[in-house]
Amino acid sequence: MPSSTDFNLSPYYDDFSEANNFHRILFRPAFSVQARELTQSQTILQNQIERFGDHMFKQGAMVIPGQVSIDTNYTSIKLTSKTASTINSYNNAILTGVSSGVKAKVVGVSATDGTDPDTLFIKYEQNGTDNVSFEFTAGETLNSSLDGNTVVVASTHTGSAAGIKTGIYYINGFFC
Repeated sequence: MPSSTDFNLSPYYDDFSEANNFHRILFRPAFSVQARELTQSQTILQNQIERFGDHMFKQGAMVIPGQVSIDTNYTSIKLTSKTASTINSYNNAILTGVSSGVKAKVVGVSATDGTDPDTLFIKYEQNGTDNVSFEFTAGETLNSSLDGNTVVVASTHTGSAAGIKTGIYYINGFFC
């Protein structure tokens, strides 16, 4: 579907017409290239892409699918107080419970908004050294593998997380 915008106005002067069957613009050596020539070259290329796309795909067709993922075992830990380092420094850190020995990797962070405390989103990697504990407990101190700082758990919560990876779709003559 061609653009309904008229580009044959200042400053573009794109007077491309599909009826003229132009497929190429020749540039003269030793003369500077004009903006109008470049604009028409872009329009010719876009027209060719659109013709191909219209032949191969329906409007709105998925060219490369976006991947949807759902994690129904997404754990968060709320921290008791401000940490010695910035909350973002915990991204990808391995946290180890001092009393339980449980290990977890930080997969996301959320800084405090004034009412909700700093939150770390984790994936448990290893049960505790006592072979009984499998998650952090409230009040437990955690050591970070990245900077050696410690944080104290106020509470743990289990929820869900969904993610969508980008895909490519054919829309109005463009692959977006």
